[in-house]
Amino acid sequence: MKKLIPFLILALSFVSAFSASANDNKDERTKARQEKWEQFRQEKNAFYVKTMELTDEQASQFIPLFEEMEKKKFEANREVRHEARAIINGSNITDEQYKAAADRAASLHAREADIEKEYYARFCNILTPRQQFLYHRCEAEFQKQMIHQRHKKDKQRESCK
Repeated sequence: MKKLIPFLILALSFVSAFSASANDNKDERTKARQEKWEQFRQEKNAFYVKTMELTDEQASQFIPLFEEMEKKKFEANREVRHEARAIINGSNITDEQYKAAADRAASLHAREADIEKEYYARFCNILTPRQQFLYHRCEAEFQKQMIHQRHKKDKQRESCK
């Protein structure tokens, strides 16, 4: 029994040290992910400002509205993803639950379009007709740019091997 107590103390201290290290790593990963997301948001906003040729005044009005719209669209997507995940991980799911989830997923694009329409009406108070036109092209152009950058990074990684 006397030999067991030191062993238990040693084992507990090892487990607690490992657990603290794991939590620190998780916190670092979360912080790094948040920083990466913030950098992505800033790059996207800068791309829109540059592509749409916004003045400083227009940018100061447009960007907060744009971010608000993006957040609403993200939340709509999150709800559908959470529901789908719950069904995938659940058991004894009824056909009605499957149908309800499928219906919400199918109507997601319409919901996003409604959000876009709502904010586009507000954007029109800030943007010129030319900028309104450019706004609609920005998302596709930004995605192209991001894909191009990703391919460029992948090629650099391959050449370093």
